[in-house]
Amino acid sequence: MILYEYPKSTSLRDGTRLTLRPLRKEDEKALYEYFLGLPDEDRMGLRDDVTDPEVIENWIYDLDYDVVLPMLALDNGRIVAISTLHFSHIGWTKHQGEIRITSDRAYRKKGLATRLIQELIEVAAYFGLEQLTAEIAPAVEGTRSIFKKLGFNEVAALKGLIKDVKGDYGDLVLMIMYI
Repeated sequence: MILYEYPKSTSLRDGTRLTLRPLRKEDEKALYEYFLGLPDEDRMGLRDDVTDPEVIENWIYDLDYDVVLPMLALDNGRIVAISTLHFSHIGWTKHQGEIRITSDRAYRKKGLATRLIQELIEVAAYFGLEQLTAEIAPAVEGTRSIFKKLGFNEVAALKGLIKDVKGDYGDLVLMIMYI
């Protein structure tokens, strides 16, 4: 695997220097604290209850980069974003990967999401994936435009599929990139 290339240093548009590297087992407490710092509306789109310490403990215990590669962005050792590349090794989706991303609101609109997604696109290409998918909720402003800028195309909008913290329904958008 290309994990020997990490950690990597990167700069945001405002000059902030961050470190990119895969999640490690010793990051459990910091990852839990990161998720607790996200607003409720940001956590709504996640597939697990990340406010439950057992969920984070299980993620760390089951950490397997061949199944999910969690990539962290750290500012002086503090997690400020996490993106994940999910692999499927069997069946009709083994040529695909899925990208998910969250970030601290203070680090948005500075190029961080773009940088993390680019990093995962490079990893996916290295491993021979042919397609990447991303599911985008309407509550996360700008996410769709970031993925579009990086070469993803909207292929479906599932009308009224999701419900936000206020009880309002929204569309879940599926985007695909062909590598």
